[in-house]
Amino acid sequence: MRKATSWQWASVWPVWVLAALGAVLVGILQPTDGIVWMPIVLGGCTLVAFAIQLGGPTEPGLVDRLAAAVFGSVLILALASAILVPLTLL
Repeated sequence: MRKATSWQWASVWPVWVLAALGAVLVGILQPTDGIVWMPIVLGGCTLVAFAIQLGGPTEPGLVDRLAAAVFGSVLILALASAILVPLTLL
């Protein structure tokens, strides 16, 4: 099995950045009901992850990179939700 090069894994972090930016925007624009928008941000991140992975050359490890991008987005948005939910109760 061939080991993936670092440039292939560089296609994962833009999805994580998009998830973080989406979480910040949701927190700023919808501070009282922002948790409702988190699944929409996750859906957008998933579509972007597919577009990035399938838009380039299909190198070995495509599924691993796609899973890493989506799972990282889930973790980022879960952390953001854990921060936003107590703030909405204030």
